[in-house]
Amino acid sequence: MKHPPTLVQTLFAGIACVMIVHGIGRFAYTPILPLMVESGLSLKQGGWVASANYVGYLLGALFTICYQGRRRPWLRGALLINILTLLGMPLVQSWPSWAVLRFVAGISNGIAFVYASTFVFAYLAQANRMALSGLLYAGVGLGIAFSGTLVSLLTQMQGHWESGWWAAAGLCALALWPAMQLSEPPLPSAQRPTSARPANSQLTWVALGYGCSGLGYIVSATFLPTLVRQTPGLADWAAASWVLVGLAAIPSTLFWSWLMQRIGELRALLLAYGLQIIGILAPVHIGGLPGVLLGALLLGSTFLGIVVMAVTLARRYDPLGGSRTVGLLTLVYGTGQIIGPLITASLAHHPQGMAHSLEIAAGSLLVGAILLIKSAQPARPLPQQLPQT
Repeated sequence: MKHPPTLVQTLFAGIACVMIVHGIGRFAYTPILPLMVESGLSLKQGGWVASANYVGYLLGALFTICYQGRRRPWLRGALLINILTLLGMPLVQSWPSWAVLRFVAGISNGIAFVYASTFVFAYLAQANRMALSGLLYAGVGLGIAFSGTLVSLLTQMQGHWESGWWAAAGLCALALWPAMQLSEPPLPSAQRPTSARPANSQLTWVALGYGCSGLGYIVSATFLPTLVRQTPGLADWAAASWVLVGLAAIPSTLFWSWLMQRIGELRALLLAYGLQIIGILAPVHIGGLPGVLLGALLLGSTFLGIVVMAVTLARRYDPLGGSRTVGLLTLVYGTGQIIGPLITASLAHHPQGMAHSLEIAAGSLLVGAILLIKSAQPARPLPQQLPQT
């Protein structure tokens, strides 16, 4: 008889999942992009390729909202497809082909990320251990740090951009077996809601504010190493800046989980938004190596914490939501992520295009913070029932 997984096994499998599809499957593009630009890809084309990935991510999240069947087979299939798209990147040589592969990778990312988060959160909630939820997203930071380190080594060895994608696929393959062990949590049918839930204005404001953070962080999260590599005297710090983002991200979720337990999700979120605004503006308004390092440190230490705190706050406002709530947040976040690279692409030929893109991103975060404050206004609470998974 097969024993149910322990919390440690569940967390380990969940971390492996998000490392594959998010930490590497999504963010390996960021440190490899400067090498692709030097090989002939324009910044405008790079922005379109990035947005294609985020369009796919949005569609994957939309699927998780609509689909009501067994979810584990879709999670496993998404993990395999994500790795195959990484293997396909060096096999084609045109930006439309790369865009198609990144689009498919985005779909698999959206599906796997939502389901992995939902499964792990459900197990933690059943064990009354939601304080450990931040550990799940450490996988994103690990993936960023691993892929960034590999690209840095390849750059020092005069490796081509193709080798970066091979290395990324190899890292994901190593994490595939533990990721495949993540199981769907059982839930008695009596706990599943059978009727539509009333609209919740507080959840709406949280979702909109969270969507603004998707636009806010993604410009730096896509183009920071490219910006650094194109800055005179800082080219050698391009990959290292991305590794710093990953290293800062690994412990960040535990810190923000701890902080929101003490000052509340909303206050902690507003603090994270403020710090991220500083980090986004630092590379262009402080400049030089100090600005780059501060920007990388603040970006890495906040963007995952914002995810954890926004999901926690949304689940408090919508306790029946389960994967639908996570899917909704992923949907609006994904919309913001699509817009960010398109703005950068549209400003690519402007002398200060990257600086203006970062300023727009910072402004989006400011708007998001205002929307989050709006969510604090009292609304009629939903019935307190067990969450749907």
